[in-house]
Amino acid sequence: MLQLKVEDRLILSCVKLHPDNQELGQINDLILQVKDWDYFISTIIDRGIGPLMYKKLPHLSNSHIIPDTVRTKLQQSYYLTFSRSTMLYAHFTKAVTALNENGIRVIALKGIYLSEYLYIDSGLRQFSDIDLLVNEEDGIKCISILEQIGYKPSGFKVSEFVKTHTEIIHFPPMISNGVSIEIHTKLHKKSEAYSMNMESVWKNAIPTTLNGAKVFALDLYNQLIHLCVHLDKHFKGGHVQFTCFNDITNFLDKYKEIIQWDELISTCKWYQCENVVFKYLIMVNRYINATLPANIIERYSALLSSVDMRLFERYLQGDILTSAYKMHSTNMKQVVGFWAKLKYSFDLLFPPKAFMVQLYKIRKPWMIVFYYPYRHYIGLKALITYSKEKLSPPLF
Repeated sequence: MLQLKVEDRLILSCVKLHPDNQELGQINDLILQVKDWDYFISTIIDRGIGPLMYKKLPHLSNSHIIPDTVRTKLQQSYYLTFSRSTMLYAHFTKAVTALNENGIRVIALKGIYLSEYLYIDSGLRQFSDIDLLVNEEDGIKCISILEQIGYKPSGFKVSEFVKTHTEIIHFPPMISNGVSIEIHTKLHKKSEAYSMNMESVWKNAIPTTLNGAKVFALDLYNQLIHLCVHLDKHFKGGHVQFTCFNDITNFLDKYKEIIQWDELISTCKWYQCENVVFKYLIMVNRYINATLPANIIERYSALLSSVDMRLFERYLQGDILTSAYKMHSTNMKQVVGFWAKLKYSFDLLFPPKAFMVQLYKIRKPWMIVFYYPYRHYIGLKALITYSKEKLSPPLF
């Protein structure tokens, strides 16, 4: 494993919404040991934990030791999050009201729901877009309704062939005034080893009101499972949204007296995601002291490998491995036939000019010829990085 810095340990110790006295004491002790406040403040804000520490300052006896510039940036992170969340909630209410008026049932996913019902204070949970789950048959209709109220589709495809061979779980984001809404029709790709049963998800969905709009929320177990499955996608793909770890940690703390572990295990087995879910539960317990029963830790601790721990620590310290290589590698396995695979590969290497101009923001058409070698270089670099991660030996 990488060696966690004192600053890293302090960042992780600030994740919990409601730390106990012992955990507050640990934060106080770590504050005394910090040497690199510049690293600390940039990292804690980048990981979406800045607002969570800002709210703890009045409860920390050593908070006066924190430099004024750092305290100011923590405060700014809270108010920026609050301001952004307020705008997102206004868009959410507008969009969901329009969908409701057309008889479409909506489940509010991730940040837009958790900010209000888990974090309570909308300045504490950073989220950049709005994720809504609808029934698959309502997907196209939702896009049309959003267009009618002023949202426009974003994004662009490599080619029509690649698009038809790319499995998606949501439509291209719909944008209005800088706010993005993603319409999901499922919670993960069919190509994944696990399989959340969407009939069960909708059957157990809980009706609720969010910012004045009537929506549904995932029930206790589907909520926790989805948080872990969603994290798994990003963790394996190379670009982790650290708020996923925050969410799981605080969810476990809030519902520690309510979770029936046998029922969670049973549901995970049904969805074929037991190892995935409990790996991340063990991970947040190991690094953030998330609440887990001793028997669960003993039963599943072996799921957390040295490679997983190394990746967590790299992500914490800002190492982003993201590329589209893994996605396209997975898609290629689903493409049937030699010529079809060849066509898919060719379109990735030499996409249309319109795609190149839009992706790389090329101002002068004649410059496109120089961007193809650049694209190939980036692709080769991603392949090498991906191969190294796959071939890395255990650390112990």
